[in-house]
Amino acid sequence: MNKIFVYLIILLLPAAAFAQPVNNLSDSSTAAINQYAVLPDRGYTFEKILSDTSLVFIDGDSLRSGNATNYWLKIRINNPFHYADVYNVSLNLNLNNVLYYFNENTQKWVSYQNGLLVPYKGKRNLNEMTCVLQGQTENILYIKVEASALQKLGYNVKPLIKIEKSVYASKREQKAWLSWITSLTVLALFFLNNLYIYFSIRDKTVLFYLIAQLGGIFYITAYKRFYYILFPNSVFTSTVSPNGQLHSFDLSSLLMHGGILLIMYGVVGLTQSFLNTKKRLPVMDTALRTGLLVYVLFTVMVVVVNIFVVYLEDYTLLYHNILALLLIAIMMCTCVVGYFRKLPAATPFLLAIFLPLFFMLGTTLYHVFISFNDTSDSLMPDFSIISQALAFSIALVARTKSIHKDLKAKEMEARQLEFDLKEIGLRQRLIELENQKINADIRHEKIRNELLEQRLEVNQRELASTTLYLVQKNELLASLKTQIQELNQLYPDNKHQGLKGIESILQSNLYLDGDWRKFKLHFEQVHPHFFENLLAKYPSLTKNEIRLYAYFHINLSTKEIAVLLNIDPASVRRAKTRLYKKMAIAEEGDLQDGSN
Repeated sequence: MNKIFVYLIILLLPAAAFAQPVNNLSDSSTAAINQYAVLPDRGYTFEKILSDTSLVFIDGDSLRSGNATNYWLKIRINNPFHYADVYNVSLNLNLNNVLYYFNENTQKWVSYQNGLLVPYKGKRNLNEMTCVLQGQTENILYIKVEASALQKLGYNVKPLIKIEKSVYASKREQKAWLSWITSLTVLALFFLNNLYIYFSIRDKTVLFYLIAQLGGIFYITAYKRFYYILFPNSVFTSTVSPNGQLHSFDLSSLLMHGGILLIMYGVVGLTQSFLNTKKRLPVMDTALRTGLLVYVLFTVMVVVVNIFVVYLEDYTLLYHNILALLLIAIMMCTCVVGYFRKLPAATPFLLAIFLPLFFMLGTTLYHVFISFNDTSDSLMPDFSIISQALAFSIALVARTKSIHKDLKAKEMEARQLEFDLKEIGLRQRLIELENQKINADIRHEKIRNELLEQRLEVNQRELASTTLYLVQKNELLASLKTQIQELNQLYPDNKHQGLKGIESILQSNLYLDGDWRKFKLHFEQVHPHFFENLLAKYPSLTKNEIRLYAYFHINLSTKEIAVLLNIDPASVRRAKTRLYKKMAIAEEGDLQDGSN
């Protein structure tokens, strides 16, 4: 009996030495599984793992670099609760993992596969595997882990395993879906609204806003890892840290960088276009263009290296975020400078850009100082994207109002200019009409002058003919008178009374006033108001002196005047001298009266 007891103790010692510790669940929502056993895979099937007792799982072992491409993990979990519950098991080395657990309902082992290299499953989280743990019993889980990423590493890794109640994971998933849908809805509404505005006015500022919004859609979808649901995943490069954390650059990472580039390009372009920095702030415009160029080149270089060469995201992310901080600082400085220089619409733009830049700054600082990768629970990007859409949309509305105000002012100026042009046209038309009237008056006056000239010529001819007639008549009468006188001298004794009557008639015709009146009439037609002006200036002139001056005025010769007046030429000259002397004395008297 004692020998049998000793043999039993000897047989149980190895079992006690290799007994695997059990992980006990608690009331907390999430717990870390620190105790698990490791078995390198040599092409084993799961049935062999269950049935072959020669396969030994080593408790607390690590995954050795170059030892195997796959490992089996065995986990013992005690569920102290009275009921079975659904749990999510996550492994930070999540290339391609398969979880096996025993289903009490079907009395069969059930597998659940997940990971970055797993064919498309339509899930957002690629490191969570679902299982059911029975209550008040010890549950055994097996996980087959793909460790191909460890082949080129020079160190061993010990993956971190977490277990979480599915209900809490579902709440977190609902929160992620709600925040993503809310962000996308806000972005889509503002995007469609401003897309309509852009096609209406073709404003370059609105185009930059749309680019930033499109980048926000790409970024928030990649940030929340929803591209894993939309598309099959592609891993370009990857590495594993000593704690087993898998770091990879995949399609979601590529689209996230693309979204950030679109956001930065759109916000910088929006700032430049909104404030017209090229003309108004050339120094800040150069800083913005240079900062954006450096950021874009650095991002493109990092993305190309991560896709085609080696994973460098963990090493470049800090510098990437520092460049983003610098670019954000340049944009804020530009807005502040524009505000102090009182640029048009600078105040609403500064107020609008402050909030999204604040959240962008907070997101960047979170990445720099708190966590490089694990930000899935942070709502900072959602606030940043939503505030960007809302604030910039408000700024665009303010800018649109400013543009409309300027357009109204320009329209008023255009109307005023149009009115002025019409007024100028009317004035020009009035001037043309006045010119036409003046030309018509000139033509009328010309015709009138021509008629007056013709009439003057007629009057002058009549005056000349009348004067000639008077001269000839007086000459004839004087000749007849002379002949009668000669006859009387030849025949003094034979004087006939009829000849005396004729001589008397001839003498009276020499001084006929009717002839003078006829001459005066024609003279005044040629020289209007001549006699009135002459008498007004020389009121002391006699009728004969006025008659004599009129003959002088039409340039009759002394002989012709002598004939008209029936005197000899010498008498005419003496009368002319007396007349001019009298007129000169009258002018001197007028001068003296004027001086007195």
